[in-house]
Parts: sequence; C-alpha cells; structure tokens
Amino acid sequence: DAFWQSPRRTIDDSYVDGLSITHGNPRKHLWTLAVGNSELTDHLEVRCPRDTDPFDFTRVPDFVGNNFYCEAGYETMDEARIAWEDPLWDGQQCVSSTAQSCSRCGWFHRDIMPSQKDIEVRWCADQRRQDEDFYTDLLEIWVL
Repeated sequence: DAFWQSPRRTIDDSYVDGLSITHGNPRKHLWTLAVGNSELTDHLEVRCPRDTDPFDFTRVPDFVGNNFYCEAGYETMDEARIAWEDPLWDGQQCVSSTAQSCSRCGWFHRDIMPSQKDIEVRWCADQRRQDEDFYTDLLEIWVL
C-alpha cells in the first residue's frame, strides 16, 4: 500500500509498506523503498505517488521528502504470489507516467556527516503478513 496512512506516522512507526533505511539514535531518514499495490490502479490509498497528481505526495511523510523509490510488482491487479517477472526497485517494467520514482530506481546516494552510528534497515508493513509480505533477495548498502 506504499505510503497509505503515512502522514500521521513518525519515523519510528511502520510508515511504509516496504523498507526503511535510517541511521543514528534518534533515527534519521536515509532512504525508503516503498511497495505499491499495482502500477495502474486508481485507488489512491494503495498506489505509488504519481507525478501527475500532487495530492499523492501529501501521503509521503515530510521526513522522507523525495528520498524514496516506489514500485509495484504487478501492473494491474495485485496477486497473492511473488511477482518474479517484475522485481521491485529496478526501474524495469515500471509505468513511469504513473509511478513517481520509476525513472530513478536503482542506486541511491545520500551525503551525510561522518558518523559512527549504525545504519538500520527495517522491513515495514501496516497490516498482517499475509497481506503485506514482499520478497527480498538482495540488498546492498555501500558506505564510502
């Protein structure tokens, strides 16, 4: 459901269906990898924010800003299975006119002050696992 109900949530909540990447204590946002329900759905509450609808971005929490990717594994209807044919956040098979971040999926880069603080990755969801699970095969974080 991507960022559904997120504006009233904090960085310490499950504010996204997807991955939250933060550092430090208290948490500071680095990046969010959001999972939308389907690429072409018109259901505002479950889709990725669209460039063509500024209201969509009111669902993205202020602390996230533009530091996120959002993609769905299904083009039209979500299905109760792993979408092997369309891996998330790779920028492929992503409907760029509807999914805000399709054109910039892949590597992300953030400059932060030097720190000894840990980087934390959280798998977040706001509903039960049977409805919100997403498969993660590989996540690389490089610190340069």
